Amino acid sequence: MNVEQVRSAVLKLSVHNDAVLSEQGPHCPGSETLDIRHFGEEESIVRPAMVDIVFPEVVFPTSRVALVAGVEKVRELVVEHHRLIWHSPLQPIFGSNEKHFWKAVELTADFHAEVCGGPKLYTERKGHPHLRERHFPFTIREKDRELWLDLYVQALRNVAFPLEVAEEYWRWVESLSIRMINRRTTFAEPVRVPFNHIAERLA
Repeated sequence: MNVEQVRSAVLKLSVHNDAVLSEQGPHCPGSETLDIRHFGEEESIVRPAMVDIVFPEVVFPTSRVALVAGVEKVRELVVEHHRLIWHSPLQPIFGSNEKHFWKAVELTADFHAEVCGGPKLYTERKGHPHLRERHFPFTIREKDRELWLDLYVQALRNVAFPLEVAEEYWRWVESLSIRMINRRTTFAEPVRVPFNHIAERLA
């Protein structure tokens, strides 16, 4: 067995279209064009630029949400969502200090109420939200986001959030939540959860 055969046997690789792939297929987009047999040769191997994740547009809710649901209902929703979070596998992301947790929830409720047309309590106290940056210290994976969204559906139902504006509100939090992912565990695109996939659970 020559060196090339040993390498293939050890790495369990197969050759396809002049590229070397694992038996499971490429590990990431573009792997199928990377021929590792040519590592360390005189000519440089160039891996083309790639985009790991594409953030969808985020459409913020209008003041209609606050007019129909009421500012207090929006705040109630945020509190209920975080109550569910505190008793879920997501709780460790927020630390063990429950007092600090609920203080942060109060700010989050201020922010959501303001975005939906309520008083500008959040921006007067904290300025620009910088949401993605504020979430950097916490490890948030794709599966964490999916659970976070599932708990949101439960919260919408638990507080009887008005269906007339639930879709507008959901469209915002569902798309915005993708931008909070900061620990990739798969090259697959984040799962999208359009409103029509959850509507029956809210009826």
